[in-house]
Amino acid sequence: MLRVFGHEEVPAEGVHDIVYINWLLMVHAGVKGLEMFTPETQAWRQAHMQARYVILRVLLEAGQGLVTVVNKEGADGNPDVEVVLDRSLISTVGKEAIGNFLLKLQTFKSLGDFAAGSTMFKAYSEVPDEMTAVRAIVMARKEPRKLLVQPNVKLEGEEVVLQTFENTPAGMVASFVARFPAEDPELMELYLAEKDAVSD
Repeated sequence: MLRVFGHEEVPAEGVHDIVYINWLLMVHAGVKGLEMFTPETQAWRQAHMQARYVILRVLLEAGQGLVTVVNKEGADGNPDVEVVLDRSLISTVGKEAIGNFLLKLQTFKSLGDFAAGSTMFKAYSEVPDEMTAVRAIVMARKEPRKLLVQPNVKLEGEEVVLQTFENTPAGMVASFVARFPAEDPELMELYLAEKDAVSD
């Protein structure tokens, strides 16, 4: 697959950096997914975050040092979490663990055995005490949601001008207003030209 996308430097042994990074990002997402778990109700608020957490639990269950979640002190002196993924075990222990999990899940799905499949998935979705402690650290280190404020280009006479906006909620709204005006003259012209041909 990597070669299809132009990565010819695929190693004969071990795993490519891209494979390692993707696995590490999934494990990290499993830890971050704890933000979407509500301890008071024991419920998950987002299914995809729950699934990422389940994958983390599957990899932790595989053991052999594949994935380790370590509580430590951060650079700021506050509690932190470090996720360690043994790169050398991805193609053996990791693939086998995920493969077995998916095989069981697909078997339950193919048999229409909702009760068994649901029981297995819920078991992996549980947040035991040690993961509740990890969740507390994740919540304490939660950062404000990132704002994606896009610039806009507009034509002023013969000159193309780049408009930028503040990295704030108001800047994000201003960016949308600039890029998607309430009335686009070209669209309005098309609408008026074709209005008579359309019935409500």
